[in-house]
Amino acid sequence: MPSYGNQTDPSTIDGSRDFSAIMGDEELDELREMNGVENQLPEDTSTFGFASVTSSITRETLAGESGRYTSAGRGARDVETPAVEGYDMEDKIHTYGGGAAASESPSVEKSPSNTTDDDSDGAQAKETDGGFQNEKQNEAVMEEANAAAKQRKKRLYFIGAGVLVVAIVLIAVGVAISKKGDDGGGGGTNVDGAGVGGGQVGTVGENPGGADVVPTPQPSDPKPTLSPTNAPTDARQMEIGKLVRTIAPHTPDAPFTSGTPQHKALQWLMNDDPLKLSPDGTNEERILQRYSLVTFYHAMEGAGWSNRNNWLSGDECGYSGVDAWFGVGCNEFGQVRAVAFDGNNLIGEIPNEIAAIPTMENLVLKNNKQLTGPIPSDVGSNMTELRQLALYNNDITGSIPPTVYSGLSKLAYLNLQDNRMSGKLEPEVEQLTSLKKIILFNNNFHGPLHAKSLAAAPLVYLGLSGNRFSGVVAHQIGNIPTLEYLYLDNNLFSGSIETKIGHLTELKSINLDSNRFSGSIPTEVGKLTKLEYWSMRNNSLVGELPTEIGDMTALSTVNLATNKIEGPIPSGVGNLKKVKHFYMFQNKLQGAIPSEIGGMDKLKVLFLSSNLLTQIPEEIADLSDTLVELYLSENQLVGEIPEEICDLVDLEVLFLDTNKLEGPILPCIGNRLVDLRQLYLFGNKLTGDIPEALKNLEKLKALGLEDNDFKGEVDGGICALTDDEGGELAELWTDCMSVPGQGKEASAAAATSAAPAPIANKWDAVTVCVRCVARAGVYI
Repeated sequence: MPSYGNQTDPSTIDGSRDFSAIMGDEELDELREMNGVENQLPEDTSTFGFASVTSSITRETLAGESGRYTSAGRGARDVETPAVEGYDMEDKIHTYGGGAAASESPSVEKSPSNTTDDDSDGAQAKETDGGFQNEKQNEAVMEEANAAAKQRKKRLYFIGAGVLVVAIVLIAVGVAISKKGDDGGGGGTNVDGAGVGGGQVGTVGENPGGADVVPTPQPSDPKPTLSPTNAPTDARQMEIGKLVRTIAPHTPDAPFTSGTPQHKALQWLMNDDPLKLSPDGTNEERILQRYSLVTFYHAMEGAGWSNRNNWLSGDECGYSGVDAWFGVGCNEFGQVRAVAFDGNNLIGEIPNEIAAIPTMENLVLKNNKQLTGPIPSDVGSNMTELRQLALYNNDITGSIPPTVYSGLSKLAYLNLQDNRMSGKLEPEVEQLTSLKKIILFNNNFHGPLHAKSLAAAPLVYLGLSGNRFSGVVAHQIGNIPTLEYLYLDNNLFSGSIETKIGHLTELKSINLDSNRFSGSIPTEVGKLTKLEYWSMRNNSLVGELPTEIGDMTALSTVNLATNKIEGPIPSGVGNLKKVKHFYMFQNKLQGAIPSEIGGMDKLKVLFLSSNLLTQIPEEIADLSDTLVELYLSENQLVGEIPEEICDLVDLEVLFLDTNKLEGPILPCIGNRLVDLRQLYLFGNKLTGDIPEALKNLEKLKALGLEDNDFKGEVDGGICALTDDEGGELAELWTDCMSVPGQGKEASAAAATSAAPAPIANKWDAVTVCVRCVARAGVYI
């Protein structure tokens, strides 16, 4: 026998939370802006700074920015190794007295060259006024002159030999240096364990194919010159290696361990980065930014992304009509301010290096079910500008890092819903003084709700549904006057609903479903005049429904089902002109449905099953333009079915089963309610024939007529509505004529037998046409 339990779950009829408020202005427009969705940012995005997203930067915009941008694109300066300011080896060979080595002095002052062998050291034959002295004297003078000449030649010989030796030594040193470079970095520098070699820029076990190496000049070269690119290229690698190591203190060796995402990113920086930036005092931030992004790319298996447009090529922020790397958004200074991916097949764990972008304001990684592991702790300690952290509908585990509380003072939006996270929402949440929205739906968080701590922030949205939070919701929850959305459903909260709930005058939506709340609903709820969605289903609430409900005129949905609320439905419900869904099933409501119900002129669903209600008012007809579903099963309704029911011409669902209704089924139900999909009238005291007019209900999927006092037969036209005849009717419940000696139990056998049971005499029960009895899937 069917019951109201087969009806549509009301929580699926009307959404239990405002999803536009969950996402809305922040990350959705961040994604639109960066991923090319043509949509304007809403007006209120300036609160979070989202209106300044720049994903395509023009040279005109960036002109003059401290020389960071060139005609080749922002940051794509020509990387030219400056020439070594050494001295000319040819001059060195011909310079008297040696000099400083090239590596010690970029400019060498050269000594005057010896251009003559006639030095003033030797005495010349002196000419006197009296002519030459006698021959003997002349011979003595000549011998002295010859000796002096020999001495001068001897000195010149040794000087020349010394110069030659110096020249040979210098040439030999040059040959050795060149040979060392040609051997692939044998004398290279080891940067923190990485093989950053000399010569041809050998890095981390690979040769990146760097600048061409100029061969060492041989002694026969007239003017040998040292290579201008060799040593500076090594220096660039060493500096990059040192630089990237500073941003990963937890894994300092990762950049130098082959196969890691960090190692791949370092290789790319040294070898394949088209911008070939060098740490020169102006590019360090830019290098780290690119390193962080490329590490993220490899850690998230970027080669398999659904969209990886422009990654690893050109400028990460884009310029002059060239798009930025997909999912990356920058400000006007070329600093990354957002990384956002929605369902892009990200696989793996988020690397700590993503937190090395200090200008990041928005990190949005959602709908990637193979994104695993914990939230990196550095996200909280390094990303101090972060305003939005949206990591939801992934497979993230672990707890919220303490650094998130202590380091993200500017964080306004935190969404971690639909993961496998655990742990507690710590009292330190009070340090998030800018927090406006915190959404932790559907995880394994537990522990108390620190309402006092949350009150320290200008909180607008508190979403903790689907966890294991417990304890009493302290009255401090009323000290968050900015709160507009409160979702605590499907947890283990207990205690009463605090009267301070009336202080939440900005509240638009509240859901406390499926907890252990008890006590009565405070009259202070009447102060929630902006409340649109009110749900406290499946608790242990008692007492009467406050008459102040009539003051809550902004309500669109009321769901207080499955509690122990008693007494009459207040007449004030007639003031709820905007209510579309009214759910009060499974309570202890008593008395007649108030006539004021007709004033709810926007009502689409009225769900009052499983109460103690006694009468349907005539004013139900006033809902003829809006009411689509009417559930009144399992009450104490008496009398006949009111004719006003037939005025509800838009009805698709009518449940009047399990009451004490008498009289016939109104033929107008078949003639006027032609949109009906479900009609349940079983379990009453209805009499007479089953109206032939029911055959007009061609959209009918379920018809329950059993356990009444009908006479006659089910019309063949009704049988023709079954799905076997091309109709929609899948379930037909009715009483059957019994087989002699077996009573009504024979109906089950008749329904399943290949041939129908024989028909005997009529009892005071309806007989079912043979065609219906033999139908598979038709219940009689």
